[in-house]
Amino acid sequence: MKKVKALLLPCKVRASHADAGDFLRVASVGLVGWFHIWQQSWLNPDLHLFGRSFRIYPLVACGYMFVDLMLLLSGFLLMLGWQAGRNRRARDFYIARAARILPSYLLCIAIMLFAFALPGRLYRSPGAMWKDLLAHLSFTHNFFYDTYLATPLNGVLWTLAVEVQFYLIFPLLARAFDRAPVRTWGCMVALAMLIRLTIILYAEDSAIYFNRLTAMLDVYANGMLAAHIYRRLAKKPQSARRAWLSTALTILAVVGVYRILCAQHLRSGTENIRMGQMLWRFPLSALGCVFLVCGSRSIRLMRALFSNRVVCFLSSLSFNFYIWHQFLAVKLKAWRIPYYEGVNPNQAGLQPWQNRYTLICFVGSLALSLLITYLVEKPCARWIKRRLSSRKALETKPAS
Repeated sequence: MKKVKALLLPCKVRASHADAGDFLRVASVGLVGWFHIWQQSWLNPDLHLFGRSFRIYPLVACGYMFVDLMLLLSGFLLMLGWQAGRNRRARDFYIARAARILPSYLLCIAIMLFAFALPGRLYRSPGAMWKDLLAHLSFTHNFFYDTYLATPLNGVLWTLAVEVQFYLIFPLLARAFDRAPVRTWGCMVALAMLIRLTIILYAEDSAIYFNRLTAMLDVYANGMLAAHIYRRLAKKPQSARRAWLSTALTILAVVGVYRILCAQHLRSGTENIRMGQMLWRFPLSALGCVFLVCGSRSIRLMRALFSNRVVCFLSSLSFNFYIWHQFLAVKLKAWRIPYYEGVNPNQAGLQPWQNRYTLICFVGSLALSLLITYLVEKPCARWIKRRLSSRKALETKPAS
């Protein structure tokens, strides 16, 4: 009984770690992945338990919206680490980010180029191939239509372009946040809203514009401000009343996100859907901030659900899961795994095939991400950090 009561009480809040962040990463990447898999399977995800129906269809059909929450989490965690004193020098920050991103990213580009794009003759000319490759290597591929929307080098990599572009300016923004957090946040939000308003009013086709960094700065700004608030709140003692209030706000934030997805799901037409994404971007990320801050200050039971060994393990695989899930889903369907007859099994509503296909996509993506994470990403990251750190030590060593 004491253990049960303890789960309903507050526990110490760690200023350098937000438990809700572990869960948000897994949930966001998982729902983005489910959306891409659903695009191939058309499996109705609604649950039917004990004679009742639970409508989760909007979560999956609008799973693309969770990309914004992934970027929000990036801004939150980067700022949380910065304020905790980690990698405050620009050089150290860039080394840490390169070690995190480059091994898996470059492996993906190499596999896509040499195993699929070139053998399949997916480029119309050598010039198109070089443009696509150089754009991806310079993380500018989201600036051009053919390297963003028509690339054979894995379409989901556009988010890495946005992330790296944000990394380049993050040390400057973080220092500005240190001096004037509200003013810096306000400038970032105002710029992003101005850019999105311009796109809505004047762009006939928003595809190439609405997912650029300038149109997403408010998402990162909200994450950075949430980290600043979380650090300040962590200095105050946590009481049972505050823990339960945080728990209630966390639940309300989840409900709010669900309501936004339901409203977005009512939109039809590609351009109208993009307009909805831009209009909901700020309130969705604001609710994500409430979830991060309050969820990490909630009762012990909720925090245990948000951050435990299983969730942390899945979180460690999430980067590579995100990189490979869509490509694997498309290929499995093209390879007829599991086997199906006809042309479009999703349109035929082959329920057994839809279930098996969805399960195989998730299991296959997790297995592949497990292999790449522990055989490529982590060893290469350690090598990069060790190599560049030793070089830095030699450069700073005084001459004898």
